[in-house]
Amino acid sequence: MAIIGLGSFFQLGESICNLLKEKTGIDATLINPRYITGVDEELLDSLKANHRLVVTLEDGVLDGGFGEKIARYYGPSDMKVMNYGAKKEFADRFDVEKFLQKNHLTDYQIVADIIGRIQSK
Repeated sequence: MAIIGLGSFFQLGESICNLLKEKTGIDATLINPRYITGVDEELLDSLKANHRLVVTLEDGVLDGGFGEKIARYYGPSDMKVMNYGAKKEFADRFDVEKFLQKNHLTDYQIVADIIGRIQSK
């Protein structure tokens, strides 16, 4: 499994990796992408060799974002992709923790999803 943590969500990726290791023994690959305007095809192709799942974490709106580019790239392959980001909505003043929970962006929520995905196989 690989986790691609975009921008400030790289730290969320670190937390998810630590929780996965603690709860399941899975040692996920954590990636800080070099750029977000395109895809690093060489990196994504190299992940196919020994990864079956890629999780994308983006610190922005999910719709039309970086994660969708990754999912589109892997579309014709056997690679599974899970994308996380904020819902497309106007958020003026908000409590950060509530916003993250509402958008299913906490480390515990994401780890639970990953474990559920793994166990359903």
